[in-house]
Amino acid sequence: MRNNNIFYRILKLDKSIYNELITDSSSVQRAVAIWAVSYLTSVLVIFTLFRDFANFLKNNLSFLAPQLPENSLLELRNVISALEVTFSSETTFTGLLTTLGTGLVSSLIGISFIFVLIKYLFRKDPNFIHIVVIFGFSSVVGLLNIPILFINSFGLKLTIVFFTGIYSLVCLGSGLKQVYYLRNFEIILLVLGSSIASSFLLEGF
Repeated sequence: MRNNNIFYRILKLDKSIYNELITDSSSVQRAVAIWAVSYLTSVLVIFTLFRDFANFLKNNLSFLAPQLPENSLLELRNVISALEVTFSSETTFTGLLTTLGTGLVSSLIGISFIFVLIKYLFRKDPNFIHIVVIFGFSSVVGLLNIPILFINSFGLKLTIVFFTGIYSLVCLGSGLKQVYYLRNFEIILLVLGSSIASSFLLEGF
């Protein structure tokens, strides 16, 4: 199958695409590559959003100044400076590999959480590699964030990020339900639980 056809079928929640992917020997490598590109895209988008937010505060500081106490204004300036330093282009570039490594470990924790619950709570017979394939290919939704890098509207950027974040969870749930014949509440538990487990790990880093 061509990648563009696979991506289209995933995005339209095709009911057989994941069962086809888990039988393809090349799917694991492609799933990992798709996850890596999608994850790095999402990281760049987040950096872009924070830089935009810092610029917004900086450009509107003159309007906020008369309404804020001097101490609060100084704290706000410090926050803006910290955001500019943290999310500068240089910091973004040098931190990408570290961020990718953190994301990989975090994703493996989420995948392991899904595996354990399916095996021991739902009494199914999951295959860890199959879950990796489902997880990797469902992350293709993250590629829809690419236009954010070229859009000026901050509100539109937030809308796209919100949509892709929710829809990636929907695609993951669709794949798990398709392969393991799970019920809706089980899917919700798996998707939300894996996201929470991954988030806790990221906070630790």
